Amino acid sequence: MENKVIELLKNYGASVEPADRSTEDAYIVRFHFERGVTTLRIVLNDYSGADLVITNMTTLPESHRRHGFGSKALETILLWARSNDLKSVRAVQILKQSEYFWIKNGFARCEEPNPCNDFIYQEPVN
Repeated sequence: MENKVIELLKNYGASVEPADRSTEDAYIVRFHFERGVTTLRIVLNDYSGADLVITNMTTLPESHRRHGFGSKALETILLWARSNDLKSVRAVQILKQSEYFWIKNGFARCEEPNPCNDFIYQEPVN
């Protein structure tokens, strides 16, 4: 892994590996919790102009969903992003049933037209 910013994710308790050889700057990030693992696929410097794009996110086993692991992993990714000057964070292709999760974690649905149901992170105002 050549990207030093990505390497820094390990300091936040994540394991990181390239997502695939065909997509540069795409990574699989895993956070291991007591009985579950939350996995995210992220892309840096996406064609949309975002500094960081979250393309997939899941917690396994399914019995450990709704225990806060996804929110904790997302909070950690956002902290890492802020610490590394990644200002624009987008979550793409959000399923209707997952919208509340993203909203409660500080994201808002992108303006129309938004055929892919993307959400953008809204930095809290202090």
